[in-house]
Amino acid sequence: MARRLVTIPRTAILFFGLTLLFPVLVVITAFVDLIRSLLTRKPWIATRLLAIGWVYLVSQMVVIFVSAWQWLVSLPSGQRRASRLAEGSYRLQAWWVRFIVSAMESVLGLRFEASNIDVVAPGPVIVLFRHASIVDNLLPYVFVSDQAEIRLRWVLKKELLSDPALDIGGNRMPNYFVDRKSDSPEQERANIARLGSDLGPDEGVLLFPEGTRFSKAKYEARMSRLAEASPELHEIMRGHEHVLPPRTGGVLALLDSGMDVVFGIHTGLESLRGLKEIWSESPVGRRIQVTFRRVPAADIPAGTDDRIKWLHEEWARVDDAIVALQRVRHSSDP
Repeated sequence: MARRLVTIPRTAILFFGLTLLFPVLVVITAFVDLIRSLLTRKPWIATRLLAIGWVYLVSQMVVIFVSAWQWLVSLPSGQRRASRLAEGSYRLQAWWVRFIVSAMESVLGLRFEASNIDVVAPGPVIVLFRHASIVDNLLPYVFVSDQAEIRLRWVLKKELLSDPALDIGGNRMPNYFVDRKSDSPEQERANIARLGSDLGPDEGVLLFPEGTRFSKAKYEARMSRLAEASPELHEIMRGHEHVLPPRTGGVLALLDSGMDVVFGIHTGLESLRGLKEIWSESPVGRRIQVTFRRVPAADIPAGTDDRIKWLHEEWARVDDAIVALQRVRHSSDP
């Protein structure tokens, strides 16, 4: 509650402040974009970012108010109330993601395409997604939940609780926010493992095994540590340009549930890694390609060491698949 007393007013102040200043900011960003376009011939990006920022804050305010209304109409307390709140939050999450994705398609001209989506269902499944951008956490919902109709339980980092929409809705549903600085990593893994229990054929658990967005610096740092810890795993991951060596704790905890594993692979969002990349690469009109690969539980080794090696080998294949997707995109783009 104390956290929300900070994050919700902060979001409201940002929303009302940006709304009031929007006409002035549009003039400023348009001038910046015009000069930049004349000098570099790159598409306008500052004005687009302003629009996306405002749309994002609008969505936050809607989620906050609707969540409060759901809480009020669901009184009194009890297990039935918790179930109603979870279901309402799931529908609200669906609207939120679709709203943001539609804005990105309209404002940035992004095009989302998927292949092999038929391998995602049925559940229960563990979905392991590549993490390369500030927006690729939208992709699992768009393609796994919305299109493949697999309702996901998410494993997310605790820092994301600073986002009111994720904080309120995420805590009403069976998700888990990992404390990466916890003094008890065993307890964190146990909490993740609980997400893998009692899942039905239309459910799954989502995890980003890299734990953070890819960058060259992060890759080199993690590879340096891997070289000391395990030369064999270092060799498996050596020479890759798109993925970080995976963190194993959460994945190992979920593998004990005996579920199939679906790998979510994508490319095209690299220029949306952060504001620096968005500004320099101007990702307007980019084609975002997503593909999936499923590994049956029977093909996953049983021992811990063998599973760790298997995960690194599979994640190296993710990098190979990204290269293949990029090759196809470059050959088909005009």
